[in-house]
Amino acid sequence: MTALNTAKQPALAILHRMASLLDQVTKLSYNLSGLALAALLLLILNEVVMRYFFNAPTTWSADVNQWLFALAIMLVLPEITRTNGNIAISVIVDRLPPGKKELMRRVIFFLSFLMCLAAFYISGTESLRQFNTGIMTIWIHPVPKWWVSSVIPFGFFLSAVQFLRLGIMPSPSIEVEE
Repeated sequence: MTALNTAKQPALAILHRMASLLDQVTKLSYNLSGLALAALLLLILNEVVMRYFFNAPTTWSADVNQWLFALAIMLVLPEITRTNGNIAISVIVDRLPPGKKELMRRVIFFLSFLMCLAAFYISGTESLRQFNTGIMTIWIHPVPKWWVSSVIPFGFFLSAVQFLRLGIMPSPSIEVEE
């Protein structure tokens, strides 16, 4: 083993440990998204039954469903990013030679990382502003607006880190020489 390979091993071990921790947080986020989606479905079914069979609609169901919808979308986003499940029009990248294709893949992931960081910053500052000013929702039963919007920066930040990871980790389709 050369001195260069020895120096790379601890760095790779740290990267893999960080990736493992990131995966655990992302999986938890994904599972919470599934719970939010299930709750959303149950509340919609409850609302339909109450409204059409008992003529007694709830006053709070639509409000809670808006919050659950935000949770479901923003908490699943990091898992979609982790699995590279985002929609991509890759006709140009697919026609590139393997070396340039890998470079372009990394550039796209880095640009996506930057865009998610920008979205994190914008949504985070807005959520913080809502918290500081005490802005409430305009629902039938108002709640602090940051309760709903705070999940948005979380989803964008975790997705940004996943894009960064996709950009710096070796591509699974390319063999890494030791």
